[in-house]
Amino acid sequence: MLTLFAPAAVILVLVASTCATLLFRDIDAGRLRDRIEAIRARPREEAMPAPPVRTLNLRSARGRREPAARLMRLLMLNPEITQQNVIAWKLVIAIACAVALIGFFCGRTFVGWPLAALVTPIEAFLVARFVFGWERARYQKALLEQIPDVMAMVCRVVSAGIPLTEALRSVSRETPSPSRGEFVNVVNEVAIGQTLERALWRLHERVGLAEYAFFAVTIGLQAQTGGNLVETLQNLQDLVRKRVALSKRGKALAAEARMSALVLGVLPFAMGIIMSFIMPGFFDFFFYTPSGNHLLLTACGMMGLGLMVMRQMICRSLAP
Repeated sequence: MLTLFAPAAVILVLVASTCATLLFRDIDAGRLRDRIEAIRARPREEAMPAPPVRTLNLRSARGRREPAARLMRLLMLNPEITQQNVIAWKLVIAIACAVALIGFFCGRTFVGWPLAALVTPIEAFLVARFVFGWERARYQKALLEQIPDVMAMVCRVVSAGIPLTEALRSVSRETPSPSRGEFVNVVNEVAIGQTLERALWRLHERVGLAEYAFFAVTIGLQAQTGGNLVETLQNLQDLVRKRVALSKRGKALAAEARMSALVLGVLPFAMGIIMSFIMPGFFDFFFYTPSGNHLLLTACGMMGLGLMVMRQMICRSLAP
């Protein structure tokens, strides 16, 4: 009886832990966005409160877009950044559905078709989220490595007496991709009437890097309070360089933990292949008997759960 419920229990624990991890991660990100939004919006609300009718219209439009936007945030898919997606999103969805169907047909013999059908959409969601998350992390890493050079260019141009908008225009022409495409969007938004602070804030919302939020808040406060713009940008440049250097140092220190997780994940499969050559038929019990199938599924579920916990611990230790 216990062998019948063990695979289902492992799968339920794996799914519950995954959902809890995603929930806590979204809660932390939401708290950070709320804090930055409160800091950015406080001076504007004190200076000029928004009209109530316009606020209601914005809220209603936001309410209509909220379910789709929430689903895209959970999937880590941003349709505004086309260059972020190495693989087309339709192809990613198709791959996720194909993997989920393969998991359904392979898992129904182990746990039964009702539980396999229940887990199938969750598998498709997790596969799609993994691919989109990999693409987003790759894009953010490329942007983060270019931020110090972008800030240095802005400081040099502003120090020469050129306005900040022209400095950003120079950045959109001379920096490599992907920073060039993002600042082209910023310059275009400013050209059609958006404020520079709002355009930079939308840049932060698109790419999800806190350094651009610092940039937007700094420009907004400097425009309202005045002061030496060059000195402000130099201080911001030093802060960004220290954050980027600290992020790289943290990843270097976490390399040992990542290698340990990789070894622990690969070692069972490597030893299984070696044992199958040394002792043919050693794993027939696990592949051709119901009890062996349940034990194999339980082992894979526990190993996947352990690897996911290790990865989450590493990511939380490197989070800003």
